[in-house]
Amino acid sequence: MNVPAKIYAENKKIIVKLPLTSPTGKIRIKRREKSSNYGIPIATRRKPFRENDYVEWQISYATEQPPTESKVENIRLNGQFGFELTKLLCEGIRYEILLNDDIQKMQSFIDSIEPNDTLEENERILREDSEFEVRGGFRKFVEKIPLFIKNNKDRGYFVEIILKHKQRAVGLQAMVYLCIYVEKLRDENGESLIGRTARAKEFGIIEINSANKEIIIDVVKAFAIASWQHRNDINSILTQVMSKCRK
Repeated sequence: MNVPAKIYAENKKIIVKLPLTSPTGKIRIKRREKSSNYGIPIATRRKPFRENDYVEWQISYATEQPPTESKVENIRLNGQFGFELTKLLCEGIRYEILLNDDIQKMQSFIDSIEPNDTLEENERILREDSEFEVRGGFRKFVEKIPLFIKNNKDRGYFVEIILKHKQRAVGLQAMVYLCIYVEKLRDENGESLIGRTARAKEFGIIEINSANKEIIIDVVKAFAIASWQHRNDINSILTQVMSKCRK
């Protein structure tokens, strides 16, 4: 079940509520063991949260039918409504969490991206022969999939860009994930989630303010380099939010 994030602002803070009990959705809890850099979804109703567990959010900026909680009605892109990242940008500008200097730096970064900088067009998936066979004469090959990570442990998050084969077309598809450590989330009472299991249909809450606004900026940068289409889309969205989301 795909339960969406809830995004709103108050008192110069953006409040983001993320579902904690949807292991098959676009927003899910993952766990990485110390010996591995690969996250595995966990059943949060049965397994208590640990400090290094994190919310993996396959974040978007526009969609055809966004839920009310993360929709920006007056921003459109190719017939779609602004969504999730667009809502973060819009509320960040409206409540002066993102200042003119922040916007100018994001715009300069986007403008600096050239066609040979984008990952979807310039990276590739490699398949290597391990020279190992299993029963029946089947030879083992290993695929190496490009994964790009920007880690901001001090602020409690990291951003991933992963390349995957397109399902219904030729080529690769770049996907952006915002990953937030569970230790940075709080429950409805402002208490830590660490050491307990999730309650039914529970959400974890993070506040974004002037101290940790890099979380929005880094996601914008991720989309700007993910693909040439994403770069152009995010440029259009940034232009729109600058004119439509100011008080």
